[in-house]
Amino acid sequence: MRITFYLDKPKRSTSSLLMNVAFAGRRMRVATGVVLEPEHWNHDRQTVRSSDPGRNAHQKRLEAITTFVQKAYNEVTPSGDVSVLSDEVVRAFEEKIRAFLSPQSPGRRTDMSTLSFDEAFGEFIDTYTVRTPQGMITSKRPGRGMLSLYSLVRKDLKEWSGRQGLELNFEMINDEFYQSFYAWLSQERGLIDSTIANHIKTIKVFMKWSRQKGLHNTSAWEHFWYDGRTGETIALTRDELLRIRDLDLSDNPKLMNARDLFLLQTYTGMRYGDLCKLSAKHFDDAAGVIRYTSGKTNTKCVAPLTKPLKALLKRIPDSEFTCPFNVEMNIYLKKIGQLAGLDQKEVVSYYQAGQRHEETFERWQLLTTHVARRTFVSLSIRFGASEAVISRVTGHAAKGMLQKHYIVLDEETVRDLICTAWEKL
Repeated sequence: MRITFYLDKPKRSTSSLLMNVAFAGRRMRVATGVVLEPEHWNHDRQTVRSSDPGRNAHQKRLEAITTFVQKAYNEVTPSGDVSVLSDEVVRAFEEKIRAFLSPQSPGRRTDMSTLSFDEAFGEFIDTYTVRTPQGMITSKRPGRGMLSLYSLVRKDLKEWSGRQGLELNFEMINDEFYQSFYAWLSQERGLIDSTIANHIKTIKVFMKWSRQKGLHNTSAWEHFWYDGRTGETIALTRDELLRIRDLDLSDNPKLMNARDLFLLQTYTGMRYGDLCKLSAKHFDDAAGVIRYTSGKTNTKCVAPLTKPLKALLKRIPDSEFTCPFNVEMNIYLKKIGQLAGLDQKEVVSYYQAGQRHEETFERWQLLTTHVARRTFVSLSIRFGASEAVISRVTGHAAKGMLQKHYIVLDEETVRDLICTAWEKL
């Protein structure tokens, strides 16, 4: 018998470590439950490199797996003669290994193993916590938008399986499922590829979570591909932003509130969710900044109190914001865009079933909360601010060695540079 561990996706940023067991003229391939960065795996020596932060845990698991498999093999071949093994004994040996690699996790619900696929998905939505890019578990729950996506994917899986006359189980999440589900989302539901990509990513996150919980030991889903290409998006021009700013909406308080929230986003570069969580404690008038932590990336951000932002905040007592739900807010923004005369034609492309399509819209039809964030970045560049300064405000990751290790921008510098830039509005 020969045991070999190997990376499933050596060219990816992270990869599952699989085990190949060769014996009696057969090969058994199974996931080990270990996920690491390829650079931390030494294939020739079959060991986890010392550079891996989780080396001790990963190496101990591999050693435990090797010991168990060797012991199980010795039990079925006490004489060392594999030629006498029956198919039944070989299957029992394989099942014993698979059972060992799908243990009952400490702290896991005692009835976890009895959950159906759909019930497990519900448990995933209720309990899943965010993982780091290295696959480490955190205590942070996904945001409201992400949980809504998870629920939508669960609903779509139930609808698809119902139409197929199937009851989904973990073993069915394979290539045949992928082709059928993808086609159904594209052809019958009419979803574009970037939306389907979110479904596929969610399924992969769920399958990884459920495997770690010992609910299955499959790996076909790891090869599911998704098209992450998105169509063009818009940012407002300076003239368009001023038209929205100068609209008289005094006869419509809801639209006025939505317009002010949009301007707040545009002047600060914040995500809508972060803006709605702001309170007086985040404002430091003496330092001339707003300090907050991004809910999506857990990044500390600083938004300078620029001249247009200060003028806007005078209309909002005690910095108390009344935020409509995102969907409602986007409806308001489109009405505001119409009133501001944003009727210039815009050709927008998208991908469906791998094919590029184009549609023509008036620009007001494309107004959403995220346009404000893009507008902040675009106008800041136009007004002379650098990407390094802007990323300090928006919380985007630093680009390249220079920004990561050599450009150190303190709060005061960021404030002065952004405030100077936005004087040009």
